[in-house]
Amino acid sequence: MKRALAVLALGVALIVVAQARGGSERTSAPEAAGKPDWGAWTRPLAPGVGPAPVPAAVPAAISRVAEPAPEEIDVVDAHWMALTMWGEGRGEGEAGMRAVGHVIHNRWQAKRHGAFVTDTVSQAWQFSAWNQGDPNRTAMLNIDALPPGSRDHRLWLDAKRIAAEILAGRSADPTGGALFYHTAGVQPSWSRGVVPVAQIGEHLFFRASR
Repeated sequence: MKRALAVLALGVALIVVAQARGGSERTSAPEAAGKPDWGAWTRPLAPGVGPAPVPAAVPAAISRVAEPAPEEIDVVDAHWMALTMWGEGRGEGEAGMRAVGHVIHNRWQAKRHGAFVTDTVSQAWQFSAWNQGDPNRTAMLNIDALPPGSRDHRLWLDAKRIAAEILAGRSADPTGGALFYHTAGVQPSWSRGVVPVAQIGEHLFFRASR
């Protein structure tokens, strides 16, 4: 009886050893046979081989995560830029307002006209629409009273959109980096002999002044 049990135990031990060897063989890496076949990476996977297909919703979710967040803008600066654009350039439509907006932005970036857009537009005698007695000043200070649907109201909505685009860096500068402008019908002393860099509508734009 004891001998039979010993034989049985020996048999079980041999089976365990064989299974252990088989498992290690299955999990060990195969030997490299020559150079790797890099072309295999470009061939489509055979049916039933490879990872499960990715659900259609996943790429869209990844794309949404990868998109950069829109640049934040100072809403106070945007408001006062839009007001000045509207007061100074609405007679020239969207193109005129965008040009005025870029002059404001260029001045602000030059760091010579205040730390904020509000400082830039409020400097005395820099934007005539803000001068005391200018009818545009009264209109700008009462911008909320514009009749909805009127031309001026539509242009005000355009001005707010354009100001946000400029401050977010999503608007090309049509003035070529201008810091000054005036209507073509006048010739102030500061622009005499200075060559304008652009003309948009009835406004001439300059990078420098006398």
